[in-house]
Amino acid sequence: MTCRSCTGHHPVRLDTFPAGDPRASLRAAHRATEARAAAPGPVHVHYDATTDTFAVIRTDQN
Repeated sequence: MTCRSCTGHHPVRLDTFPAGDPRASLRAAHRATEARAAAPGPVHVHYDATTDTFAVIRTDQN
């Protein structure tokens, strides 16, 4: 899973939601918002085509 936000950092998968659920992207976005509030650091959502899921990713700056 390489994207502009993950390149050069260490992506950590926090949660996944199956894309078959019509509300999966909304649930992933909500989870990302919760993760941003819980701890500092960039959090974003990926669509992972290999597993057909929306993944909530935190990119550690280390």
